[in-house]
Amino acid sequence: MLGIVMMIIETELCIAGIFNKAGAGSIVMKSLISVSTAILLGFISWYHYLDIKVFMIDNSMDDWRLAITLSRGFHLAMELLVCAIHPIPGQHMVQMLAYDNTNSVRLMQAIPIDVIFSLPMFLRFYLVCRVMMLHSRLYQDASSQSLGALNRIHFNFRFIFKSLMNLYPEYVLTVMALFLFIWASWAVRACEMYHGPEHRNFLNSMWMTAITFLTVGYGDIVPASYCGRGIAVLTGLFGTGVTALVVAVLARKLELSRAEKYVHNFVIDIELDKQVKHAAANILKEGWLSYKYKRAGNATKTLKHQRRLLHSIHRIRSYATIRNGWRTVRLTEMYRNQGFMLTGLASVQAKAKETDAHLQRIEEKLDRLLQARGL
Repeated sequence: MLGIVMMIIETELCIAGIFNKAGAGSIVMKSLISVSTAILLGFISWYHYLDIKVFMIDNSMDDWRLAITLSRGFHLAMELLVCAIHPIPGQHMVQMLAYDNTNSVRLMQAIPIDVIFSLPMFLRFYLVCRVMMLHSRLYQDASSQSLGALNRIHFNFRFIFKSLMNLYPEYVLTVMALFLFIWASWAVRACEMYHGPEHRNFLNSMWMTAITFLTVGYGDIVPASYCGRGIAVLTGLFGTGVTALVVAVLARKLELSRAEKYVHNFVIDIELDKQVKHAAANILKEGWLSYKYKRAGNATKTLKHQRRLLHSIHRIRSYATIRNGWRTVRLTEMYRNQGFMLTGLASVQAKAKETDAHLQRIEEKLDRLLQARGL
């Protein structure tokens, strides 16, 4: 991480005009980045050396060449290659194709090669994932490792990330979104700083990244280089993924738990019972009033109360249908839970029978051994 910080400082000082790519300050900063990169490669090699030794001990191997498979060697080579990329000391220019939005023409511009070597340095952040995995309580706890081995679960970063998303989804998504937003803003600025003053302002780069991250795309600020366009495409993909994760987390947070569902269904059932009783009382009342006014010869009030009687009958039928539906759902869930319980009890009983048979065989063997010794 020290190399990434020094690379960002050196790039910002060159953008501000304090350093020159061919000056002594820039060369010293890049030399320090090279030294930190060499130290990082040494630590990575040492880590994989210890990993191979642990693998040899776990699998009772004597020769280290048996532990180095083609997949392990490929991963080690790719990791060393990714971590070895860094800006080279000195001023080196390269021709890069860009698009002039004002004149709608393509042109070749000479830019420092540091732009190409600086952005891949952010791939080193995979080491943060490894640190999170190695320092996780799930990974360090021996009981968790034993439980995972019994259930054939590998304690890798994927499992640690899933557990963190299950425990702290809002914090994980916030950190991911902020990191991707800041990285994309700075990457767009680094790619576009030699193609006009529009993207030299970091706030403009943040604005373009925000509207791309949220898949809005006003089009008032667009990248000119193909490097910036590639960063914009990646930003859109990251924004779509983070938005999908946010929707999934919100849906899970807004979903009622089992206890909350039971309470909610119980309250609704009580309310429906009250409505049914109220509708039944209205049926009796309106039926008596319609009969009373019919006997009295008042046709207007008779029709009025007959309409209310029919409305009350319709309401009690609708309430009864809704209540029966709720009870059917609860009965279905109860039957399903009962089925799960019966299946679990059957498996426990089968294991108990196997244990009893195993104990009986052990007792028979002990009896035969005692008889053979004459005891």
